[in-house]
Amino acid sequence: MSDKIFFVTGIDTNIGKTFASLLLLLAFRQKRLNAGYMKPVETGVDINEDGSKNYIDGNYIKNIAGLEADPRVITPCAFKAPLSPYAAARFEGKTLCIKDIIFAFYELNKIYEYIIVEGAGGMLVPLKRGHFIIDIAKYIGASVILVTKAGLGMINQTLLNIEYAKCHDIKISGIIINNASDEIDESVSSNKETLSEFTRVPILGDIPYLREKKHLHAPAVLRDMALKYIDIEKILI
Repeated sequence: MSDKIFFVTGIDTNIGKTFASLLLLLAFRQKRLNAGYMKPVETGVDINEDGSKNYIDGNYIKNIAGLEADPRVITPCAFKAPLSPYAAARFEGKTLCIKDIIFAFYELNKIYEYIIVEGAGGMLVPLKRGHFIIDIAKYIGASVILVTKAGLGMINQTLLNIEYAKCHDIKISGIIINNASDEIDESVSSNKETLSEFTRVPILGDIPYLREKKHLHAPAVLRDMALKYIDIEKILI
């Protein structure tokens, strides 16, 4: 297992994995580390008449971080239906090819020393029969960074994911708390401290809700956020 390849997954869908992945990547790059990004599978992608694809997460991070890799390598598998990869592929009469993901990863690994690989949904989102999203981390030898929400219920969901990882020999290197939904319940102020009492997995970040949506496309603001809210020292070798 490499200490330079990190697979970002979440306790649920719409948990802000892409934003957390971006800040994580920017934190690496601001330390002058040669870091890149991969989104192996994306669904809900519009396909143009010429067959080209309007990648969402991959293009967003590529543009903000200034990555040189080809979008088709960053996201080797894309489907139109906004479903799980397995369901989206079946809807199109296709079967996802895991070899495409592995070959694309090897191409990126020639360019970058560190790679942030973002999953789709949570750990057990199906890729194809017998294969789940979290299996990608095993195939490429990555350790896992788990993105969790900020509010009520996050401790239970986070610990369940950590326990699953332990039972399946999956290394979790860190946790990022991301308040993607502007959660304001009473648990928000105490969850970080409480969670740290029940797991030895280090908390790498505690990202607040981003109120100014225009800042989602402001590289300078995002670089400042990465420096302020993400601590990669705990995972650097």
